Amino acid sequence: MDSVRREGRISRRRFLRTLAAGGAAVGAGAAGPGLFWTRPGSAAGVATDTLIVGQDTAVQTFDPQIVYDNTVRITRGIYEPLVGLEGGTPKIVPKLATSWSATPDVKQWTLKLRPGVTFHDGTPLDSEAVKVTMERLIKINRGFAYAFKGLVAGVDTPDPLTARITLSSPDASFVAKLAAISGNLIVSPKAVREHATGDDLAQGWLKEHGAGTGPYVLESYDKGAQQVVLAQFPGYWGGWSGPHVKRIIFRIVPEASTQRLMVERGEADIVTVVSPDLIDALAKEPGIAVSESPTMRIFYIAMHCQREPLKDVKIRQALSYAFDYEGAKQAIFNGKLAPLNGPLPDNDPAHLSPADKPYRYDLAKAKQLLSESSRPNGGFTLSLSLFQGDPTFRKAAEILQARLKELNIDVNIQELASSVLLDKAGKPDTAPDLLPVRNYPDYADPSALISATFGKDAWGTAGWNFSFYANDHVEQLLTQANQITSQPRRIQLFRDAQRTIVQEAAAIFVGTLINRVAMRSNVHGFQYNPLLGNTFDLYQIAKS
Repeated sequence: MDSVRREGRISRRRFLRTLAAGGAAVGAGAAGPGLFWTRPGSAAGVATDTLIVGQDTAVQTFDPQIVYDNTVRITRGIYEPLVGLEGGTPKIVPKLATSWSATPDVKQWTLKLRPGVTFHDGTPLDSEAVKVTMERLIKINRGFAYAFKGLVAGVDTPDPLTARITLSSPDASFVAKLAAISGNLIVSPKAVREHATGDDLAQGWLKEHGAGTGPYVLESYDKGAQQVVLAQFPGYWGGWSGPHVKRIIFRIVPEASTQRLMVERGEADIVTVVSPDLIDALAKEPGIAVSESPTMRIFYIAMHCQREPLKDVKIRQALSYAFDYEGAKQAIFNGKLAPLNGPLPDNDPAHLSPADKPYRYDLAKAKQLLSESSRPNGGFTLSLSLFQGDPTFRKAAEILQARLKELNIDVNIQELASSVLLDKAGKPDTAPDLLPVRNYPDYADPSALISATFGKDAWGTAGWNFSFYANDHVEQLLTQANQITSQPRRIQLFRDAQRTIVQEAAAIFVGTLINRVAMRSNVHGFQYNPLLGNTFDLYQIAKS
């Protein structure tokens, strides 16, 4: 990851990664008149042309160049990217662009736009909209702008349906970045011009309004009731044949227990924040279905590679053998945890095989490695910090603490508020020795997760490298992979980089999370993509 990408990443990561620590308490609000029906002796229900979603995050803004929290569930129904992802896979497919190509040096990309597309304000989609969106994203410099600032040298518009983007350096992952969850969602240039105040590029207006090409328009936003309503856009280029819902209502309810009651009573069709125990209970109830999908959200424990005693690779390897992986899977996730053999999850094309990860719970092996290290008898204490109020991190920490006690290693566990912890963890001299982390790729390319998690330019909050790991050979492999477009060769380079990271035990690789979403059983077409965070495709959903 280039150092120019640091700026803008920090605020995004600080917000998204700490959501598990809890959000601001807000009222659930009312769903509005005429949306519910009831019959004697039954739970409430929602009209079949209306979808109600229990949303966990309060809206700060609808601006597509700024949103980088779970509000993306809403904005991705209003706005669209140039390219998208196919179903639940990392395969890049056409969206607002129908085709794309790169020059041999991978420094210039040409995209052909889909004809006949209009924005909600009636403006036709053209290359000027691409130029305005990209330049606006970089100038605002929030959220996903880090991936483009310093990389995009210019955007040309040779004709209305052709956009040509020139880069300052080769980037084989550029199109994958265009398919990311946020940032480069195309906004109407007319809306930007007409609603700009000073040099704010219409940020004030777009905070509470929409101007995209997506299937749904922003019909209303009621701050008091904490409710967002989307309605079908009649002029949507994808059309409305087949089953779709006409309206989508997001009710902002951060409490898991309240969301559970909503879906049980039929007051919500889909809920987005329910604990594993509650999900298990809901799955047994009639009228409720639970969608389970593998994610690309990895769960690991970062080990501080620049500080003694963990600077000793033998000690890091010993800790990797001392962790009870299967015990953690059962105790923390009720068995719902996928394997993780290195920095990339199994659904990434460049993932490692189980043979590449030697670590398993083996206390004898851990003791052997420790005996070969600079601290053969243990006798030291490691600091481990947690995000306050996160039971998943707490349980993992306690499992590691108990096992390391058998190696004569003490673990001092400390819970800190997210802002305090991130400030400390972001710097090598104040970071804890051990830090449980959840992380996921920002875009559909292996470089996204490897670079952000173990790249030398991503230390601390410059990325998400809380291991403070650095290896020149790994950096060379990642640089080489970013300068070629041959996918088989790139995958080989990424795997070589990962094997080094795993061999040097930069982290304890615990597992990959499984996405579990509870919904009413009459909801159909729910589609989850592991690279698009906690979103789902609103256009594909229908109800019977």
